[in-house]
Amino acid sequence: MSAPGGGYQGLGYYDEPHPKKPTGLIVSVVIAAVVVVGLVMTLLIVNPTNPVTGSPLAIANPTRSTSSPTRSAPSNNPLQPKATGAPKVEGWKVIAVNDGRELVTTKAYDVPPVWEPLTSTASFGSGDTRFTLYTPAIYMRGICPGAPNTFRSIAGLLTVKNEGDNAAQAVAAAQRISDGAYATKSGEKPKVTMGQAQPVVVDKDKKAQAVTAKMTITPGAEDKCSPNAATVSVVVLESKPTDKTSVVIAAFADQGVANATPEGDLLKIVTSLHPAN
Repeated sequence: MSAPGGGYQGLGYYDEPHPKKPTGLIVSVVIAAVVVVGLVMTLLIVNPTNPVTGSPLAIANPTRSTSSPTRSAPSNNPLQPKATGAPKVEGWKVIAVNDGRELVTTKAYDVPPVWEPLTSTASFGSGDTRFTLYTPAIYMRGICPGAPNTFRSIAGLLTVKNEGDNAAQAVAAAQRISDGAYATKSGEKPKVTMGQAQPVVVDKDKKAQAVTAKMTITPGAEDKCSPNAATVSVVVLESKPTDKTSVVIAAFADQGVANATPEGDLLKIVTSLHPAN
């Protein structure tokens, strides 16, 4: 797979451990936009319908663990705090929605216990299909020999433009992820069978829309480790009309392979938003 800053080669993600230093006005504007996205996420996720007490997660001290000794969310990144709240899905691992940089919230989501948090963002696709997952968690990283950024399953948060109704945004998000994450190295997009958007409530009282898309993939000769099928599930939180973006919780996985993450688990992940402590 490509090194940070390299060209996208499909069927994996860009490893972006830290924001790049500005080298000119255009780059400065891009970096500023990333920060704004994080602020939008913070506002949408942290601010509940009714006022509550508490404060955002603090940046973790690298010499002191804030995790429970009996249940933790391992991370090698001292800027990514470990969530200490109980998981919504019993027995699963808590992933803090907090990277200490672009995204700082009091929320978390859950993943199966064998998944691990990434210490960087994960970016996919190019052009109109490009998107970045914040505070991602991953399953079976490096499944393809010689390609450390491949995986069987991955989850995280991203944003989409607040255009149209919430259901339409969910469908658009699922399509964008399908095209960006599962295009082959030659650029061929998968065939997507889109499900119907369904209303859900996450984090006790936040209205949202959930949708699942199933993909059929036709690997090329250069796609040595590509699956023939994959599934993506998303939940898009309802935004105010004045908000420019909407928050998406996404999980996607190879299908038809050994150790595939079941569709039901993807749905549990994207509906598991809850307080982190």
